[in-house]
Amino acid sequence: MTIATAAIGCLASSESLVAAALNVTYIASGTIGSAKSGADLFQLQGQPFSISVVASEADVAKSHGALWAGYNALKMTGTVQSGLLPTPVAISNSSTSIELATGNPSYDVFELYSPVKVIGLTLTITANIDLPKTALVNDHILPFASVTMPAGATMSYSDGTNTTVLYLTGTLVGTVPGGATKTADVALHGEGARLITAHADGTQSVRPVGAAPVDTGASADVAALEFYAAGVRDGSAIEVRIGGQSVPVLYAGAAERFAGLDQISVQLPRSLAGIGDADVLLTVDGQTAAPVRIQIQ
Repeated sequence: MTIATAAIGCLASSESLVAAALNVTYIASGTIGSAKSGADLFQLQGQPFSISVVASEADVAKSHGALWAGYNALKMTGTVQSGLLPTPVAISNSSTSIELATGNPSYDVFELYSPVKVIGLTLTITANIDLPKTALVNDHILPFASVTMPAGATMSYSDGTNTTVLYLTGTLVGTVPGGATKTADVALHGEGARLITAHADGTQSVRPVGAAPVDTGASADVAALEFYAAGVRDGSAIEVRIGGQSVPVLYAGAAERFAGLDQISVQLPRSLAGIGDADVLLTVDGQTAAPVRIQIQ
């Protein structure tokens, strides 16, 4: 029962962290270029296109690695012009997936996969767009400013037997409601915060922060605070201050238990024992998150 209650509480905390998340609309638009391979059976070359994919910042990756994440069951709408028809063709799908990857040393990757119907036939459309490095900030679903698709961006479609690969020219942008773009915000969350104490006898104790005042432990203990956060995994200058004192950062990166969240762990110095109420301040590359208040006994 205790384990089940803890699991439910942990899940509830993760849900509350993203409850206020915004929808992000990724819009790719431009012109379909020459064929890289295959026969352009639908005469898309030279024709305009526009595709929108809507995702929520709260979406949890269905698959992920250290520097990439894949998101499924997204809504896609758009139009594509075929040389076979006089008017644009509307396309849509509710099971579109995207993959966001930042691990390549030269560029970021935005990949789209979607089955659609064009001229009455079910086709599988994929788009592979290599973006300028740091365009995506990280592998979360986040808005970003409009970027020009570099040479080499491709779109392919297949009828199950034949595959055609066409180049793309145009732009890709991630927008929030109202059409504005924004950069990733740095955030530090009090929900789900934990105190982890390594004792001299080799044992370890873990308890939620907020259940009781934080204890720095015995003289031989090593106490650490673990918080969920956002905007830290790609930071180059990360500092945490507790009660005005800079503390050692033990880890800053992707959260192990919940894809889509970051995590930061810091050592709690014994010099802070007895300080009482103290603000925890996280600063990443000059941007400081709203403080989290804890009590240290």
